[in-house]
Amino acid sequence: MYTTLKSLGWLITFCLLSVVTFLSLLHTPYAQPLLNPLVEKLSDQKISFGELNYSIQDPLHLTISEITIHTDNELIIQRVDFWLSQHPIQQGKLAFDSIKIDGLSLQNGLPNTQRADWISIAQLSISNLDFANDDLVIRDAQAQLTNWSIEKEKTLPFEGDFQFSTQQLYWQGEALDDVLIDGYYSEDYTALHGISLTWRDSTITAQAELKENKLWVIPQFTLRKFNLESDNADIIGKPLAWLSQQHFTYQFERIDLLDINVELPQFSVNNLSLSAENVLLPYHLWQQSNANISFNADSLVWNEHVIEMPIFNLILNGKEANISTLSFDIFDGNIQLAGKISPTAINLTSLTLSQIKWLLNETEVAAIQKYIKQLQQVKIAELDVNNIQLIQLDNEHPYQVSGINSEGHDLDLLRYYQWGLWDGKLSLSASSASFNYLLSQQLLIEMNAENGLWTIDRALFPLAEGLVGLNGNIHLTQDSQPWQLEAYGDGLPISYLTTFFPNTIPLDGVAEFTLNANGLAANRDSFNYSFNGELNINTRDMITTKTAQELWQYKLGLIPDEDQEKIPAAQYPIHIDPITITANRGRISIQPITMTGKGFNYNVEGDYDLVNPGDAKTITSITQECHQLVQKLFSEEVTIINYCQ
Repeated sequence: MYTTLKSLGWLITFCLLSVVTFLSLLHTPYAQPLLNPLVEKLSDQKISFGELNYSIQDPLHLTISEITIHTDNELIIQRVDFWLSQHPIQQGKLAFDSIKIDGLSLQNGLPNTQRADWISIAQLSISNLDFANDDLVIRDAQAQLTNWSIEKEKTLPFEGDFQFSTQQLYWQGEALDDVLIDGYYSEDYTALHGISLTWRDSTITAQAELKENKLWVIPQFTLRKFNLESDNADIIGKPLAWLSQQHFTYQFERIDLLDINVELPQFSVNNLSLSAENVLLPYHLWQQSNANISFNADSLVWNEHVIEMPIFNLILNGKEANISTLSFDIFDGNIQLAGKISPTAINLTSLTLSQIKWLLNETEVAAIQKYIKQLQQVKIAELDVNNIQLIQLDNEHPYQVSGINSEGHDLDLLRYYQWGLWDGKLSLSASSASFNYLLSQQLLIEMNAENGLWTIDRALFPLAEGLVGLNGNIHLTQDSQPWQLEAYGDGLPISYLTTFFPNTIPLDGVAEFTLNANGLAANRDSFNYSFNGELNINTRDMITTKTAQELWQYKLGLIPDEDQEKIPAAQYPIHIDPITITANRGRISIQPITMTGKGFNYNVEGDYDLVNPGDAKTITSITQECHQLVQKLFSEEVTIINYCQ
């Protein structure tokens, strides 16, 4: 027993002497020859270093300088400080409480760290880091990681808190300055507690959480003082394309875009401020749920239209936008509205239009028509229109309306894809209006509807030499939609009326008329089969600008000699007997109309069937002496009849 205890005492003494000797050698020039074989054996890599510092007073701390790791790409580290754990072997690995690396250059991407799977580091700190790989370049960076350890089943070799900062980072050719990222990482959860950087004189701050490696929840994202122009427009496209390639969903709990300026060919905006909550990307506008968006700017230009002082606040909920405020200046006027809008419905609590002067072009009209066709419902609780001007000249029926004023209450304007006044009260007036160059001044329309019974109380269109008025009603909610109309007028230019009928001759003068009509309007067939009415026309001051011979040539389509000396158009009086046209269940009967002029007669007679327009027997004819030209209504064919003996 004594011998055994004596042998054990000598063994412990020998181990202590060995440790003391090893630690003592670390203070001598023999440190490098001693450690190099040991490190190479453990790491399977050839490593050399220039200087080693160790103090027996701090036995777990070791400093090595000018380290060179000889790999395919030689790796040089200026200095490394090691703090060995008090429990140096943990889970089969050499454990360090902390390792601090100062001065590391990785110019060929990340090194292969699989050979370092024999160590674990509770706290890893890297300073003065330079890195380059593909389109990412980092200069003078600092990084701190916790729980660093190489594991085959892990994507990244650490888990826990981390921090990264650098004065400058290049990504996809863009310089990001003063970058700071502070967060936490694990295999199934990542939190970025703080992100801040400067990009093209703008600042970005954000927070984010990655859940289940699918959804990025972003509590806050702020972009300040950002400028986008045509010559650098791709700086947005590249990062957005990269984000879309990652196949993540991004849930923004809060977005703030402040002092933003954009200058692109089709769109520009000055001093934009936008705040949004609960926005989900890459889902489009009508897929958002409870997204709250506020927007204002000094001005913006869209499709060459200048919009001043736009302000809006809305909530997107499914396929509907609930607008609490929308106001902007455009076309020298102002638009304000509040209510709900969707791709197929408009339901406004208020709409105010003031002082707008809008010259519509074909593109704008086509866009409006396309949007209107997809609508299923339009309601406006309060409508207020003040001094509006609308002009549209580049189509076959040009029009211009000035000084429009309108007031409406509880308006239901579209149901089941059918426009009309289903409910509510509406009045409209204008200082002047022209359609196909027919001018009316101080026009007035008043109408109301209740439970689908739409009544036009009065519609007055003063003309230069008279007045046109009408009233009527239609019951939109009844299946057959019965309607009736009464119209009257005096001083209506005949030249204007003839533009709507084929095979006419050049006429001028004025007409007085009365019209009473009724029928059903459920669809085109029911209208055609049910149309009843009577139109009476009396004319006065009738003239034509062509002689009998010229009318004959005109009907034959003969072109006058262009070389003939032009003289002011003469006026030839014409007499027309009173005209009566009746309709019974879609069959229109025209009592013979005779126009008598010097040397000719012009006649219109026959029937016209709305149900079968191809069977129309309405004939127009012009007779000069014993010659007659006969033409069927809506036909280009002309027949010549000779009654001469």
